[in-house]
Amino acid sequence: MKWITHIALAFFVVKIAEIALMIDLFDDYVAYAVVSAFAVLPDIDLIIGIKHRTWTHTIWFSLTALPLALIDWKLALAGWIALMSHLIGDMMTHSGVKLLYPYRETVFYMVPPRWRIRTGSGAEFMILGVLIIGSMLISSVSVQTETEKLFSLSRDHIVEARLSVFENGARYDYDSVEIVWTDGKSKIGFIDNGYLVKVSKDQILSSNILDSYSVDKSPKLRYLKVKDLKRSIWKNRIVVAWEDDGVRYEFTGTGKELYQKLKKWEDCRIGVWYYEVR
Repeated sequence: MKWITHIALAFFVVKIAEIALMIDLFDDYVAYAVVSAFAVLPDIDLIIGIKHRTWTHTIWFSLTALPLALIDWKLALAGWIALMSHLIGDMMTHSGVKLLYPYRETVFYMVPPRWRIRTGSGAEFMILGVLIIGSMLISSVSVQTETEKLFSLSRDHIVEARLSVFENGARYDYDSVEIVWTDGKSKIGFIDNGYLVKVSKDQILSSNILDSYSVDKSPKLRYLKVKDLKRSIWKNRIVVAWEDDGVRYEFTGTGKELYQKLKKWEDCRIGVWYYEVR
């Protein structure tokens, strides 16, 4: 197979592994580089001058990905899957692969003779197209599945996540935010500098759940002066309503935001319904 087909196959197989194992292997840009490099690594034999499809096309050679575990076990897994996908791809060609070389000279294949392809043939480029389209479809499904999980978990958990969102014609990437609020349907929110940033489901380009912990989101009622909402602790409390003279007003935001709304009455005493997020 050509190098570009090997890379496309590696990305496709790693995407399948992500769904099967329910983990995110492409959690940073380094993972993309690792998968691309290990997808073509067995063909290094063409550069260093040893016989093609021998030493570097064996099960033993796939272990070269394991040292990556010293950095991140997910990188090691992604690299190993990418390298194995190279062997799988070559086992679909007429030449096959000697997986157990040099202990056995047996040539292994993945498909019957009539289905084997020639490197650089039209059949290979057709497979390349299918792999690219397949990877795009799987990526789309993965994003939707992870986003649905994020919304579901946010109902009774604080969720730490990596987000990429689209807003006002620009993309914003957040390496780590805590999802502290959801309307239960189409919006989630996280605190940024004391303000609740609300994001709708259709704005989310990608999401990756990093961690979560359960929290009691049942509102508590507390009476205080408006100026007390300036205290730093209210930057991390989600207000769901406030009361003045027996009249309740709906509100969604942090205590800091409620103070900004009511600060001209800062000496007035009000009731505040809220829940803790930290």
